[in-house]
Amino acid sequence: MALEAQRAYTNQRFDEAEKKYLETLSLAPDNVYTLANLGATQMELNKFTDAETHLKRALALDSEDAFSLALFGLLKFRQSKTDDAFDALSRAAKLDPDNAQTQNYLGLALAQKGQREAAEAAFRKAIQLAPGYAVAHYNLAVYYATQQPPTRELARWHYQKAVSVGHPKSDELEKLLARN
Repeated sequence: MALEAQRAYTNQRFDEAEKKYLETLSLAPDNVYTLANLGATQMELNKFTDAETHLKRALALDSEDAFSLALFGLLKFRQSKTDDAFDALSRAAKLDPDNAQTQNYLGLALAQKGQREAAEAAFRKAIQLAPGYAVAHYNLAVYYATQQPPTRELARWHYQKAVSVGHPKSDELEKLLARN
């Protein structure tokens, strides 16, 4: 059943994935993996309250689970609770420093907190860990395009890399990059 839920999630059938994870959870109510994946699924469905409930439960069972911490940090970021996002993502990054997604989201939280140099380092680490990670390249392009003064050549390079590996184009970023 968990495998079916995972397949549904991968294929972006989030309603189906949620049902399967809930069924799996009824059989093993204290399974951290199932709770975390259910929380991730519920985030995709914009059911933030339910996601928070399940992620907090997962963390109550295992406060050192890097996956649950990273998801909780992402949830807090989506809820615009930057300090909470930063705390959870920092802990997740310490527990699993080689997770590119965690590094990328940590970079976003750091940027929101105004810690631009640390954000750049986190985005760069995400790319070092996963060279084809389109979202991290895009975030680094935005970083370089918006710093004072902008570093447009680096921004253009990372933007082109992001687009070449599947990130959608951004009219807004392209306008920034077109400035002289």
